[in-house]
Amino acid sequence: MFRSHMRSHFLAQLQPLLSRTTTPVILLEGTRQLPAEKRQALVDVGQRLAQAFPQAIFRSGNAAGTDEAFAAGVATVPGSKLQLVLPTPGMGRSRRPAFATCLALEDLPLAERHHLTRESLAASLENHRLFDLYLRGQSGNPAYAKAQYLVRDALKVHGSTALQLASATVALFFIHNLDLTSGGTAHTIRLCERQEVPVFTQLDWLA
Repeated sequence: MFRSHMRSHFLAQLQPLLSRTTTPVILLEGTRQLPAEKRQALVDVGQRLAQAFPQAIFRSGNAAGTDEAFAAGVATVPGSKLQLVLPTPGMGRSRRPAFATCLALEDLPLAERHHLTRESLAASLENHRLFDLYLRGQSGNPAYAKAQYLVRDALKVHGSTALQLASATVALFFIHNLDLTSGGTAHTIRLCERQEVPVFTQLDWLA
């Protein structure tokens, strides 16, 4: 008998949050360090969400681990809508479902990239040197690439006027050891909190 990996009440909890807009955006995010034994559970959750909310857009960052597992679940549901928001156009080509819409940070006009950089800085002041390098366009510096990922995270949350990309409605995260203090996942959670985007970790949705 099939056993659902999603908490039985969670879909009902999401319903009123998602009904506030005709096309809600659900962020599916988390650690690259996804334990192998948890992968199928996240695939199942992605599938259940796509079945329950066919009107929704599912947005992720296309990283290995959690992002890939969630996307694999969404991809099993015909007609589902998956957006992959990338730091660079070539990132993770082999992980992309064929039907996914892919958007890269460099598709944005410079003014929007600078705005998202300032939002990223406000969420993670400890990374001010990275964001300064990014604003100055010092792409030859290894820290520039890290800044790209963090600014991309802001794009996932805030959306883009130029790309007609709506802001996130809710966000689901699988967090390694439930560490909310460091790394890109914690940065994205802080961005969500600043935008008042409801955040749910595996303690909320994983049975």
